[in-house]
Amino acid sequence: MKKVYGYIRVSTKEQVDGASLPEQKYAIKEFAKKNNLNIIHFYEETKTAAKKGRPFFLEMIENLHQGKASGVIIHKIDRSARNLHDWASIGDLIDRGIEVFFAHESLNMNERGGRLSADIQAVMASDYVRNLRQETIKGLYGRLKQGVFPWGAPIGYDNNGKGKLKTINPKQSKLVKEVFELYVTETYNIIDLSKEMEKRGLLNHRGNRVCKNGIVRIIKNPFYIGLMSAKGKIFKGDHKKLIDTRLYEQAQVILTGRNKKKGLKHNYLFNRQMRCENCKYMMIGERQKGNVYYRCQTRKCPTKSIREDTIEYYVKNVLKTIKMTGEEILTLEGFIQESRNSAVETQQEILNGFDMQIKKLENKEEKLLDAYLENVIDKKEYEKRKQKNLLNQVELEEKRSTVSDSKTSIFENIERFLELCKSPLKLYVSGIQEEKRELIKIITSNLTINRRKAIFTMVSPFYELANRDIFSLCALYRDAHRTLTPKIIYSDKNTSPIIPKPLNRKQLKEFFHFLLKTATSLYIPNINEYNHEISKDDTCS
Repeated sequence: MKKVYGYIRVSTKEQVDGASLPEQKYAIKEFAKKNNLNIIHFYEETKTAAKKGRPFFLEMIENLHQGKASGVIIHKIDRSARNLHDWASIGDLIDRGIEVFFAHESLNMNERGGRLSADIQAVMASDYVRNLRQETIKGLYGRLKQGVFPWGAPIGYDNNGKGKLKTINPKQSKLVKEVFELYVTETYNIIDLSKEMEKRGLLNHRGNRVCKNGIVRIIKNPFYIGLMSAKGKIFKGDHKKLIDTRLYEQAQVILTGRNKKKGLKHNYLFNRQMRCENCKYMMIGERQKGNVYYRCQTRKCPTKSIREDTIEYYVKNVLKTIKMTGEEILTLEGFIQESRNSAVETQQEILNGFDMQIKKLENKEEKLLDAYLENVIDKKEYEKRKQKNLLNQVELEEKRSTVSDSKTSIFENIERFLELCKSPLKLYVSGIQEEKRELIKIITSNLTINRRKAIFTMVSPFYELANRDIFSLCALYRDAHRTLTPKIIYSDKNTSPIIPKPLNRKQLKEFFHFLLKTATSLYIPNINEYNHEISKDDTCS
């Protein structure tokens, strides 16, 4: 009796647990019995035949080439291969005189007609797989366009079945928020953060610790701000957001340019607070001859070093530009009181403003698609602009939701903003080091150094306030393009800052309406919690 192998394969877990394997094995045994063949070993594969690289299939082919058996019995042609590469391997066996039998098809593979019939069936099986793949992809993208994530839920969310939205897991979601919040403090690197979150109880879906790569995937995943990423494309999801957009964007900035060094060795004022404008890496502080210097560690970078007291001098200059006069504060406080008396109308006005901005972004998305279809922009540029546009939409919807849910928080934010603007320099000088850092973070979103220049990217509405003498010349929401940059640059320590002139009542009214529209994105702690005596003298050396 000829010694042969038996080869059976299933491609899904349901087939493994079901009757498919026993049925295939029974058919092969019956075929061997009728044809006087001796099955010396069964190869049982649980990998799909649509892709090459099945371990047991490759092992069987190798053993057949070595003459350890004279042939193989396979249940059906589509059980052997649904890709033409593996089918060619089977054809090579036949050409070498190794017998290949199919228990379900009465084909003589040594004859031209049998080979042709088998080749046609193999090509049809391969085409079936290609068509199935295309239909599956089409279905997945259809779900994505409907706002539903068709794959497993990321950590912090629960699965609810096919075609249903992911819902927030109460316990794990809090820990995912902590991942972002701890990471943006820049006191943890990825490895340390993974260990810390294990202590706090963050686990992956298998119940194990979230490793270094898992933490990176969490930080990079836009799912947590209401967006879904698939093959480089971004879609808007209907699931509930877990974190706010600004926190996510801060984490991306840190992740893309983070220094490889672990932890903080010294508690200098601007440690982890500024980057080199040229190479985008954090500048490292060190003490030399009683002074703290921040240096760029990249070789051949034109930015060498800058002293801490020089940067602090520039910071104080920035703070002077956002100080408002007592008269300006009183006028704005009067506007707040008037608006509180008509809070419902004010709230609706703000909501209408957000709706208009969201509608503009939706129209912009349609124009982007038209530009891509007409080959005005390439695919990479289209996806880049689309992602940015969607991020802006998510951010606006966050602000709108905040306004819709609260009638008083807007005015409280504005009041805290005015409290800070009464004496920002005094507040800074009287604060301890951590409070100084907090104040810088509130007012600026980015501090970079280019050679000897300090470049401050200011957060709205502090930027508009610092440049109020320029903005007073035109409306804050005019559609006309402004050449004004959102950066304030200092390059000469001997140059005094330009203090803007106070605004008149009409200009303050316009600025107040601008504050109403930006107040939802403001994060300003209660200034009264800074329990320090503030000097009446506003001058600072």
